[in-house]
Amino acid sequence: MDARDPDLLARVRGGLLDADHVAPHTDADGLAAGALVLRARGQGAGDALLLDRTQTPWGSDPDLPEGTVALLDQGLRPFARPGVIVDHHAPETGSDGAGPKVIALTSFGERPEVPTAPLVCRALGTDAPAWLAALGAYGDLGADGLKLPEAGGTPRAAIAKLAPLVNAPRRLAGGPVRIALALLVEAESPRDALADPRVAVLERARAEYRATFDRVMRTAPRFFGDVAVVRFDVPYQVHPLVATAWMRRLAPRPVLAANDGWVPGRVNFSVRGGDGRDLRELLRAALPDADGELGHGHPAATGGSLPPAEFDRLLDGLAAA
Repeated sequence: MDARDPDLLARVRGGLLDADHVAPHTDADGLAAGALVLRARGQGAGDALLLDRTQTPWGSDPDLPEGTVALLDQGLRPFARPGVIVDHHAPETGSDGAGPKVIALTSFGERPEVPTAPLVCRALGTDAPAWLAALGAYGDLGADGLKLPEAGGTPRAAIAKLAPLVNAPRRLAGGPVRIALALLVEAESPRDALADPRVAVLERARAEYRATFDRVMRTAPRFFGDVAVVRFDVPYQVHPLVATAWMRRLAPRPVLAANDGWVPGRVNFSVRGGDGRDLRELLRAALPDADGELGHGHPAATGGSLPPAEFDRLLDGLAAA
């Protein structure tokens, strides 16, 4: 699949504009991608389909309405709805086309990596606002994302300040994600978005989850084989941040940060670090018959969501590896 093929980009553009529903992921890259599509369709943030922490677009009966779906930045797997998928994560086995009625555009394997928002910008063409592509790229890649051609000419300081604010709402249960999306749909520049009074809501969300992150970072890791495990119970999506922070301290050891409090009845976890091994395969080898989400995403950044008993089995598998 060539993510620069003009015919494919034209088909993706048509799918994005014609879909019955636009369903972006809720981080900065996903929301920027969603804003690009909504603006091109002449729609507002209220028209987006935003899944909450208990919902998934995957499986035979996804948490999606009937009709065609533009699924943005949520992975590339076999999809039970018709529509279009735009994404940069590693495609799952057998999902190169995602389904017979799905148009898939992935930048996985491009160097440098192209996150979803600049990929959407590529599909929509020259009229798409480059600052939204830059926001998504910065959210996933930091300052290196601003070097992508789709992000050219965007003021770095404003993007650097806006990206963590747009990322913040998804880390709270019931956080103000739609407000963040509305800012991106309605603003004409990152400076305009930062000047909007609604930014105060995002700043409060960021302060709230950061206080919890600082507290759980004091949790000492336990070791299961080569893997350091940091486990806690908080109603905030801070486990990816905890895994990344401990990864820097414990390199090159893989770090698994597990949260018993994010989704009721589940253990949600993120895995980062390691010595270059595929972390998805590490998880799948430890729990080959997993009953739940496990080992999706990137080779160096993955995780899952399991019932507590299954998660304990995963730990046993890691310890025995």
